[in-house]
Amino acid sequence: MAWFAVAILFVVQLFSFLDRQALSLLITPIKADLDLNDTQVSLVIGLGFALSYAIAGVPIGRLVDKYPRPAILATGLAVWSVCTAGCGFVRSFGQLALFRSGVGIGEATATPIVISLLGDYFKPTKRGLAFGIFAVSVYVGIGLSLVVGGAILKAFNGVDVVNVPVLGAMKIWQVVFLMIGPPGLLMVPLVLMLKEPRKMSAPRNARLQPRETEPTLAEVGWYYRRHWLAFTTQHFASAMLAMLFYGVSSWVPEFLRRTYGMPIANAGFAFGMVTVAAGASGVLGGGLLSDYLLKIGKTDARLRTTLYAALLAVPFAALFPVVNDPTLSLGLVFMMILCASTISTVGSTGVQELAPPRMRGTASAIYLLVFNGIGLSFGPTIFALLTDQVFGDPKWLWRSLSIAAPCMALASAFLAYIGLAAYRACVAENSDTI
Repeated sequence: MAWFAVAILFVVQLFSFLDRQALSLLITPIKADLDLNDTQVSLVIGLGFALSYAIAGVPIGRLVDKYPRPAILATGLAVWSVCTAGCGFVRSFGQLALFRSGVGIGEATATPIVISLLGDYFKPTKRGLAFGIFAVSVYVGIGLSLVVGGAILKAFNGVDVVNVPVLGAMKIWQVVFLMIGPPGLLMVPLVLMLKEPRKMSAPRNARLQPRETEPTLAEVGWYYRRHWLAFTTQHFASAMLAMLFYGVSSWVPEFLRRTYGMPIANAGFAFGMVTVAAGASGVLGGGLLSDYLLKIGKTDARLRTTLYAALLAVPFAALFPVVNDPTLSLGLVFMMILCASTISTVGSTGVQELAPPRMRGTASAIYLLVFNGIGLSFGPTIFALLTDQVFGDPKWLWRSLSIAAPCMALASAFLAYIGLAAYRACVAENSDTI
């Protein structure tokens, strides 16, 4: 049952990131049709989506600790699939931001539920592999969104408007949203088939009644204050690597087009393949490495892996925007994503080790509030602000990337390093429950 759940959740998360990332390939036509600049686009990609995701995540996390998780996830999946399709009908920045917020609210159900479910299904020494396999879906979803989106754009190369049955004339970028949104609804029945592990020991009316052992927010707050340094450094080190990955990923297709003159469809395909390969390798490698470190007695294995990955990412993040060859640049991006993507495994598993089981849904939501509230909200926007406000010309996007990207990796490494001792202390106190 545990590995069946991983398979179902893998596909659900794949759709989540497929819906989330497609916008980065459609920046140019959306800017032209809706009269936007880089900063406005970055707000829709990042801040508008991530704030709704992060704010909705906390109350959803509380629900995750109380009620059947498959039903909550199925509802969220339906919401984000419908809102993704809705992006195909927008006619203004405000409308696009509204539907992207809807996508964020729907997707806020996914990760807290996945973290909580997998934490219940697997023992500590197997969680790294389980989370790693699951986390591959993130990069497959991102890669597929770029590959599929690029293929659609290439198929309609030179055509600005197509006639869609029933809907009439639509722009190509609108058609992309209509094609990638609705298929997620096919997964709703499969999600509802998942078993709720808590039902094994819960009363028959657990579907309707909260469990008596659920912690209050005051209890959660007390626990966080007691271990504030462990939680703060773990959450924020993870968020800085997320900022690096999400920020760079949002702009690489445009970077390839603006810097090397690569057609956007080709740029999307190339970067999509790099993301799938590097991301899959990174999350699995991060899971296996942190599991190994844990087995040899390094109780700070998850945060230690974050430290190693962030340090390794620094030179690749600094070099990929400044080299003269697009193939070499993509190779350096591959290595940067390989390092940064480890956070998709060790960040989530770290929360499982820091928080007692009955707090995991709430703790996961708090973690994701920081992770997405900083990483996804500000990652894309920092590069856009530097390009628009500091350099003042879209062609200087490469300068923004070369300055901000390595700083994000260094900040992650610093935070992870200063938190190692506090992380070990928190894990030691919580060791009989993880």
